[in-house]
Amino acid sequence: MAQTTGGISFKSNKIEISTNGTTWADISGFANSVSVDGGDRQTGEAYTYDGDTAIIAIGKREPVEVTVRVVYTEGTGDPFETVRAAYEGGTNLYVRWSPKGGTAGNFQFATGAGYVTAFGYPVGEAGSGDPVLVEFTVMAASITKSAVA
Repeated sequence: MAQTTGGISFKSNKIEISTNGTTWADISGFANSVSVDGGDRQTGEAYTYDGDTAIIAIGKREPVEVTVRVVYTEGTGDPFETVRAAYEGGTNLYVRWSPKGGTAGNFQFATGAGYVTAFGYPVGEAGSGDPVLVEFTVMAASITKSAVA
């Protein structure tokens, strides 16, 4: 089989957040990274006296955690404030992203309704000239893949 020529980088990623799953705010100009953890499927095993190998069964999938890092800014509609309000209020937050950008037909990945389970307030040191970054994690039941409309 020939090597693929269709690999992409994450440089064109479009990332959005929503508090209701309908109205999305594009935070691509603030976002620095996105990562996913969890979602493993439960498995079990049992052995019998007659066999030499395990009988394996599968169960449910564990929740996923999507962690996003953004540049900290202080505008009222900026991602930090939207996420902070969802975190402190215990209300839903949705995350979706499209690795090739938000162009129609490209794939996008989206959480269902989730909750902000980890939220970083701004911190830093005096000698650094780096922009202040904050991270938040949204836990949701799953991630779905669809085409950008």
